Formats: sequence, structure tokens, C-alpha cells
Amino acid sequence: MVSSPYPLLRVEDVKKIYQNQVVLAIQSLSFHEGKVYAIVGPNGSGKTTLIHILSLLDRPDEGKIFFKEREIEQIKKRERLFIRRQITLVHQKPFLFRTTVFNNIAYGLKIRGVSTAEREKIVKEMLRIVGLIGLESRKVEELSGGEAQRVVIARALALEPELLLLDEPTANIDKRYIEVIERIIKKINRERKTTIIFTTHDLSQAYRLADEIISLWEGKIVQDVPENIFRGKIILEKGLSWCQITEDIRFAVVSQKRGDAYIQIAPEDIILSYEPFYSSAKNSFMGKVVKISEQKKLVRIVIDIGVELVTIITQDSFRQMNINIGSNVFLTFKASAIKCY
Repeated sequence: MVSSPYPLLRVEDVKKIYQNQVVLAIQSLSFHEGKVYAIVGPNGSGKTTLIHILSLLDRPDEGKIFFKEREIEQIKKRERLFIRRQITLVHQKPFLFRTTVFNNIAYGLKIRGVSTAEREKIVKEMLRIVGLIGLESRKVEELSGGEAQRVVIARALALEPELLLLDEPTANIDKRYIEVIERIIKKINRERKTTIIFTTHDLSQAYRLADEIISLWEGKIVQDVPENIFRGKIILEKGLSWCQITEDIRFAVVSQKRGDAYIQIAPEDIILSYEPFYSSAKNSFMGKVVKISEQKKLVRIVIDIGVELVTIITQDSFRQMNINIGSNVFLTFKASAIKCY
């Protein structure tokens, strides 16, 4: 396949407004054939809103959408339907019919009038791609969460879309299946040259899979990809401000703000140690190392303390500490290191 010099899909000056509030404002964004794109950002940043607009399931209140340089709103309804069929979206919580794996994957093909023999051929190929050969007769209620997600991806892929959109493809499955889904995404792009756009709140996943990362913050594209972003509620207790992230996790902050807020902790502001680090810092937590990856001369370490926090240290420090997956470590950071929005 010869790649076009023009984008497969692009948007210009797109806005989406809910209850008189602008929740998405994208000045310009392009997606090229055969590439994998990740849209990242915290909850409420506009990821799902954007991917619904890109899928043509939702219309922006302002702006233009182009598919192969043809503006969607300026073409005839029949042509628009044809373009819509080139784009398939897999929702974050997809629906499966209460029937067999085969019938679920074949459903869209049947609706489009594909012959029985051709349907069987396509379904078999889809089962190969997602690693479910032999399960075509199994009822969907007998599937694990990871298997069900693969069936949904296979059903979408059976329609041979030019553009495959995945909304948080690993958000609702067990951790042991995440690597499987990621391998499938890579395989689809490599073998079928399908352009893929997926949303995720997991930055490490975005780095693993995407050719390009698009970072959203409050509905707008930002240049830097921020780490350690959380949504919580800032409260005052005994003269100190705290941001409650979960029922069990809260961080001391320096802020006059109260109520709902976003916070962000720069990875380089987090001190990593094997013993409690005694200082004036108000925030200290013990956690377990769950991910390690190298980034140039630095090492990116993800620690689970009840929520996942990212810290970045030098390779020398990493070697000296001899940190491994599963290591128990302490994280320490000052209240003043937390930015509140």
C-alpha cells in the first residue's frame, strides 16, 4: 500500500459544548495512514468526546472534519455513509450479543450482505489475528474479560475499516490480559496496515504502542505529556489542605482551592528510597514497583501505592538501588511540589 501524502483524517477548529461549557477545543489535528496514535489525558480531559467525533458518531458544535481531504458535511448522505463504514469504533464498555463468538464476529458482515462462505473465511482470519482459534462455538457469557475484548476487536476488524478507533481498550480487563491486547493492536497495524487511534490514561502503554502521542488537558491539546495527573477533592483538615484521590489515598497540598480539582506531581520531584525518608515533606508512601522502562539516560519507574505514581531517576541511581519489579520502596514528596488546577 502506497501511503498518501495527505492525512486520512483531520479536524480543523473543532469545538464541543455541553451545558454552555466548552469541553473540547481542537484547533488542528491530523492522522495519517498506517500509523498508530494514542490520545492521553486524565479523566474528564475530553478523550472520549474526541474519539466519538473522530468516529463520526458525534458531530462537533463547531469546526470541520475531513476524510481523505473531503469535508464530511459537504458530501452527500450516501457518500457519508460509505465513509462512515471505513471507520469502526470499539467502545470502552462494548456490547456483545448473547450468542456464540462466531455469530458476534460475523454480525456486521451478515448485515452488509456478505455470503455465508465469505463470512466463514473472514471470521476464521479474525480469530487467528486475535488468538481465539477454536473458540468460535463458545457462548460469550463463558468468556473471560480479556477474551470478550478480543471478540469485540475481531468483530470491528472483520468489517475491514481503514481507521480503527479504540476507547480505553484495556481499561476494563484484568492486568494479565493487557499485554495480549497490546500485541493484537501491534499485529493489526503491522499485518493489515490499519490506522489505529486509541485513548488511554496509561502513558507507558501510549509509549509502547503509538507512533505519535496526543495529550489532552481540559479539552485542549498540550505539547508536553504530563505524568501523575489525578482528579480529586481538596479539603481542609486541622489547618492543612489535602487532596482526596481515593477513599484510602490523599496527598497534602498547598492550595487555597477547595472542592473538585486536578493535581499533578512532576516525576522528578518524587524521592525514591528503600527506607522511610525523614524530612519536612508531608507526603510519604510505601508502594510496589510494577513497571520499569528506560528513556534515554533516565529510568521511568511506576510504583503502585493504591494509585500508580511515576518517578524518574538516573541510570546510575537505578543501578545503585538495584530496583526490580516487585521491589517495595518508599515515595516522598513535598506538598509544595503538587500543582493544583
